[in-house]
Amino acid sequence: MIYILGSFLSLFLLFILWHKQKTKSDYILIVWLLVLTIDLFLYYFKEHDNFFLNVLNVPFPFLHGPLLFLYTKNMLGISSRKEVLILLTAPLIICLLGLGYLLVVEELNEILQFNKVTSWGVVYFLLVLLSGFSSVGFSLRLVNNYESLQFSNNKQQSKLKWLRLLIFGIGITWCTILLNVTEITVAFLAVFVMALGYYGLVMTPYFLDAQRNNGNFSPRKYKSGKSESVVISQENENEIIQKLEQLIEKKQFLNPNFTQQFVAKKIKTNTAYLSYVVNKYFEQSFSSYLNDLRIKYIIDEIETNPKFREYTTQAIAESAGFKNADSFTISFKKKTGLTPFQYINKIKKRKET
Repeated sequence: MIYILGSFLSLFLLFILWHKQKTKSDYILIVWLLVLTIDLFLYYFKEHDNFFLNVLNVPFPFLHGPLLFLYTKNMLGISSRKEVLILLTAPLIICLLGLGYLLVVEELNEILQFNKVTSWGVVYFLLVLLSGFSSVGFSLRLVNNYESLQFSNNKQQSKLKWLRLLIFGIGITWCTILLNVTEITVAFLAVFVMALGYYGLVMTPYFLDAQRNNGNFSPRKYKSGKSESVVISQENENEIIQKLEQLIEKKQFLNPNFTQQFVAKKIKTNTAYLSYVVNKYFEQSFSSYLNDLRIKYIIDEIETNPKFREYTTQAIAESAGFKNADSFTISFKKKTGLTPFQYINKIKKRKET
């Protein structure tokens, strides 16, 4: 019964997502929800011992991992090496090739019996583990890399919590595979869908917010209360945020010429769109966002690099792109409550004890 409940809930979430303006990550999530629906349905009907359904169900465990990684990657808007995706899809390709060989050469119906240990079964078991755990690992690394690039705000924290729910949910489900009891694993997969639905509908709510933001364009409204209309599609927003975070990942913000005009030209947009996107996604102005990035970089260097702790305030400011020591000191104290000199002394004392 839990399998049917999970599959219907997955279908319901898919239906909600379908009736909204969709980003690339939404399309990936729709495909994943469809895979979850079919996977749970197929397992439920497996009890009827239908050969076709049994064969059809074989590749499905290899789809969850790559879809998790692709969704995380696109949700965060950061790039990754192509080799990672090749590694994550390799188990699926090997499975399909092996399945094709067994269909032609051997009696696949006998091999698919769960009470019979075969070399195919062992290889399949190991490939499923590799696919799931490697996808969880790479997805979690993307989240950690993304989090290290910027200071947290409510919007970003909500996004990261949502992604961690997906990652750890799949991770826990894959841990149950080690028990080698298929019923438990599929039951956990159904529970995972229920948790996804509860969090996405009640706690975040990810799905309902998506439904409310169904328009193609959104107005710009700043915290000061000043309202200015900016006509920009969700697709353009995602493109701007993705290109901006690629620049951040390369630490181009350390360049003293990393101004709003410079960035807008670099990512081929205008300053109004850039300012709107930064205000919406990071809940601050571009200059505040830039200062936060630079100060976070300096704090990390002070914490980890002993040589950096010997620099003068002016040298530290210049290394992070600040044009003068005074503006740097003001921004640093505003963020940490201490001057750079006081903060360095604090770290030195902590390292000595």
